[in-house]
Amino acid sequence: MKPLHALRIALSAAGLCAAAFLVEPRLARAFSVIGPGLSTSQRDVRVFDNFTDPQANDNTTAHPNWPGATGVELAVWKAVSEWGSERHGDGSGDPSQPAGVGSGGANFDAVWQGNAPGIGSIDDNVVSEVSGCGAGVLLYTEVGTSGWRMRLCDSVVWGDGPGDPGAGIMDVQGLVCREYGHLLGLGNTIVGGSTMFPSISGNGVSARSIEFDDRAGVQFIFGVASPTKPHVDAVLGSTSLTIVGRNFPPTGNEVWFTQAGGNPTGDPVKAIGVSSTAGGTVIALAAPAGAGAGDVIVKKAGAANDAFSNAFPWSPSACPVPADFCTPKLNSEGCLPAIGFVGTPSASSATPCLITATQVLNNKTGFLIYGYTPASTPFQGGTLCFSGTLKRTPAQNSGGNAPPNDCSGSYSFDFNARIASGIDPNLVVGRNIVAQYYSRDPAASFGVGLTNALAFTICP
Repeated sequence: MKPLHALRIALSAAGLCAAAFLVEPRLARAFSVIGPGLSTSQRDVRVFDNFTDPQANDNTTAHPNWPGATGVELAVWKAVSEWGSERHGDGSGDPSQPAGVGSGGANFDAVWQGNAPGIGSIDDNVVSEVSGCGAGVLLYTEVGTSGWRMRLCDSVVWGDGPGDPGAGIMDVQGLVCREYGHLLGLGNTIVGGSTMFPSISGNGVSARSIEFDDRAGVQFIFGVASPTKPHVDAVLGSTSLTIVGRNFPPTGNEVWFTQAGGNPTGDPVKAIGVSSTAGGTVIALAAPAGAGAGDVIVKKAGAANDAFSNAFPWSPSACPVPADFCTPKLNSEGCLPAIGFVGTPSASSATPCLITATQVLNNKTGFLIYGYTPASTPFQGGTLCFSGTLKRTPAQNSGGNAPPNDCSGSYSFDFNARIASGIDPNLVVGRNIVAQYYSRDPAASFGVGLTNALAFTICP
């Protein structure tokens, strides 16, 4: 395997400078390339948490979009995920990035593997703290023949977020995000405000979010995210799993999981030879032994960059976050009706879980339909996103502006109230639900409109 270029970063409290900046060739494009990028066997990331600053681990609040991680582990996970092909899960969990974490748009996603038992070798893909750095050096990366090791120097104070860790405390997430950009093969850019700009003011929080030129660089190295790469929209269940998405080959899929507990090798837990159904949109499998809270990735055959799906969060001990998937039907006013939700679907909570629809025609009757098995089937000029018996809720009026027709209508239905009513005895803890709105659209084919779908599991 061709080794990566060795990278080393020297920083001051006021900024960050890559030593490679002085020797990189200046290319016609703004970003520069200093290496071939990580191969498909170098993308696992682990943390050995030997950090001595309490600020590096003072975030003890778990977040459902980053299951099983807090403190410096969570900061590093978010840092490498920012370079991912798309938003990580629903993107939430970082107040400095309201649009969500994950905006690379390339055929690249890191493989999060939790904690390592030690600092490892220079081929073990581990992030840890180190003492004895030279003056002005805050972090550096050692690169071997088949991997790398990132070291954060104990000569400065490190903070983990999720907010700004404060003056004089260097931000783990921002600086690891920038250093990981070098591992992906990027040098410095001349575009101010970019993560890969040679200087970053303050403590590095601004580097958490990659910008246009950074995205252009990672897409140049790995290719723009292919429309045919596997894609995960949702992972439902805790032991019997249903993965909903698209572009899953009918046979021969691998499903990768973060290894539970400490991971001694960095290798993911894999389910091999998995089949898909529903035209490559659904994978059903039992969670393999050793699979823990972290990310799920679906890999099709081959080692090409576009063989890997996006990384999607999942935990065997927590209810999955509801996720939208499937295809809405373009309505007669040229709008795409959109499903949404507020709250948590629960069999015991008195707090509403509202399933919503927006961008629907105004003043039209509609209702929520749902089933228990994800699918993708042609239906009345659109797509029915579930199979089996169709259930429906009472009719609603979309409201919105006075006539004529526009897309100002909306719907909202409290699904927790339906669970509590007992009207559908199938709505029990652990049941997977796929729901979408069906509404009148007299000028559309078949006279109906359809949103995309919301997939979720009923929590306790």
